[in-house]
Amino acid sequence: MIYSACNNPASTNENVNSTGGNIKTAHKPNLIELLVGNGNNLFRSVDLGTDFKTVLGSEKKIPDENDTDDITYTLPIDTLRPDSVNEPFDSVNYFTITYYFHKDKLNEVDEVIYLETDSIAANLTGRLTSYLSSKYGDYASKVDSRVWNTKRNGKTEWITLSDQSEEYDGGKLSLVFYSEDYQYTFYLHPKIHSSWKILCWR
Repeated sequence: MIYSACNNPASTNENVNSTGGNIKTAHKPNLIELLVGNGNNLFRSVDLGTDFKTVLGSEKKIPDENDTDDITYTLPIDTLRPDSVNEPFDSVNYFTITYYFHKDKLNEVDEVIYLETDSIAANLTGRLTSYLSSKYGDYASKVDSRVWNTKRNGKTEWITLSDQSEEYDGGKLSLVFYSEDYQYTFYLHPKIHSSWKILCWR
């Protein structure tokens, strides 16, 4: 089950206490904001080029893996309790984030979203496509992916979205953000129909 707030979020929610004062309650993001952020940064709370320490501090959860060149998290899809990242959660609907670094600077983010069914994944693909297109314009189709690009600080940054549910028993989406320092070539394996990504150093 996906726990999702239906209304569009405000920056904070307020209730009135017994004395008439306002009580600030936790911000409840919508699903797109939970997955990719509120739009102030390229991805969640960070941009490509951010240093390792800042990225590590941007997530509220202790990472599953914390190496010199990458940090990995597994997070619940829960917009009603967005701060419950360190509690047990639904093992069917969740997402993983891996931040990759080169010389202490963030140069790639891979997000994989796991969902109960392929129909839910298709619906979310549409929502993510609408959101990304509203920010970056029309996408280009590359084999099994939709690709956007944007310019930031004189560098081209790329975003790819692919629905990999056919290869998975359920719904599965892949969302990748990367810099122009790395370019990707996609190959479709003729037997297993999975996408292989090759890094080419520039």
